[in-house]
Amino acid sequence: MKKIVVILCSFISIVAQSQGFVTPKDIKVEFSGFVRNDFILDSRRNVCGCDHLLEFYPFKPEYDENGEDINKVANAHLLNTFSRFGTRFSGLELGKVVISAYIEVDFTGFNETNGIRLRHAYTSFAFSKSTLLFGRAWHPTFIEKVYPSVLNENTGLPFQVFNRSPQLRFTHHLAPGFDIIAAAVYQFNYANTGPDGKTYSYQRNAVVPNLHGQLQYFNEHWTLGAAFDWKSIQPRTKTTGTQGTFKTTEKLNTWAGIAYLKYVNDKLEFKAKTMYGQNVSESLLPGGYAVASTDPATGAETYTPSNHIYNWLNITYGKKWKAGLFAGYLKNLGTSEVPVGLVYGMATDIDRIYKISPQLIYTYKNLMLGWELSMTTAAYGDFDYEDYGKVKNAENVTNFRNMVSVAYSF
Repeated sequence: MKKIVVILCSFISIVAQSQGFVTPKDIKVEFSGFVRNDFILDSRRNVCGCDHLLEFYPFKPEYDENGEDINKVANAHLLNTFSRFGTRFSGLELGKVVISAYIEVDFTGFNETNGIRLRHAYTSFAFSKSTLLFGRAWHPTFIEKVYPSVLNENTGLPFQVFNRSPQLRFTHHLAPGFDIIAAAVYQFNYANTGPDGKTYSYQRNAVVPNLHGQLQYFNEHWTLGAAFDWKSIQPRTKTTGTQGTFKTTEKLNTWAGIAYLKYVNDKLEFKAKTMYGQNVSESLLPGGYAVASTDPATGAETYTPSNHIYNWLNITYGKKWKAGLFAGYLKNLGTSEVPVGLVYGMATDIDRIYKISPQLIYTYKNLMLGWELSMTTAAYGDFDYEDYGKVKNAENVTNFRNMVSVAYSF
């Protein structure tokens, strides 16, 4: 397979070179990934994805006739679907532009079956002081230089963005250690919820992409940054009222603001991030929007977003033996306007969630052995339509997750 790819890339390069513009180099194909097995023991049922690997928060209590919580049931899993395989192609030049590509898959594509899932697929064009990425990659709000070091596949959910989407991302190096990042993103697998369920159609119907801007500073010890993200969705293309069915172009425009930092010194690493976000459920975070007004005659609607603040911090120490602690907290701040109708999104009846998660990891060359304990508490309550969609009368429910992992990287 490797020889076929090399021959094909070389052929394309030679054809382009005949025009005197593309310079073929030694095409390189690099393989990477890991084989991983995870044993998971939960104290109760959880809202999750990827066959329980992607833990969000515990299910709301559901009581039987005896007052027993049906969802308070311990369960265990032994999974290997987190195993991953990636391939990087490099060695092609277009004038002075260095071109590379990357594709990566894992085996978490289907619930309760092993199915290949596409994670990344992008092409990168590197100029002297800029880089242009085109394809499916981490959403720019993920912050690839600053994300939690945790054993769980959820990478800090539900406090940290988890979203890979098609995008055009431009990074310009203003000065040594100082970057400006701009991106245009379209939803695909990670999408908002609305009248037709979860689908990327709401953002595509709005035509304009999700726009992102970011400033980032970094040196040997520090990484600091701030970002602004703007998105427009159109939940409906038609509405129906007492006078019939009518075309609609009503949209919901929302934004998110982010600040983050990382400090590294020898064996010590400290990271933290805060985000204020409106309707960011496409990133697997609690949030959404509600109907703010309706016209009975035409069925026309306007919308108001829910507002949340998401915070996390993470500290690790060590090399061969590494101890770490992750802590996260999010708060539902309610909607921007008084809601009058249906509510769409994720965890709209949760007032707050917090998590404490210690870990211990041993690494020997390509082998990793790890243990992590996660305590996740969610406060469920009543969605108050009269007080800007705030959640009232909230009661805590907690899940304890014990996780042991074995991975061999290559």
